[in-house]
Amino acid sequence: MLTLKKVFEDLAKGNEFFRKLLIMSLLEDGTTQILGSAISKHCAFKNFDSGIVTVVCDDIMWVNELRKMKRQVKKRIEQHLGLTVSDVKIEIERRG
Repeated sequence: MLTLKKVFEDLAKGNEFFRKLLIMSLLEDGTTQILGSAISKHCAFKNFDSGIVTVVCDDIMWVNELRKMKRQVKKRIEQHLGLTVSDVKIEIERRG
């Protein structure tokens, strides 16, 4: 049986746009596992570009907390995605 996930995986093999969609979907699905339950309430994955994962947080306190855990978060992302990540950028979400 052909599933939507399988279709995206196949499309991601030959198309960067679909690869990014698949990676962002996997990151979103694994947010609590990767960041932990407390941090995931205040931070989210924003982007994946050229091996760099960007995480945004709603408060500077969570940005600082996540920066302390950066190596651990990078390792968890790599394990969850099954691919190498060159960097994890952690930013505060700018509100209008």
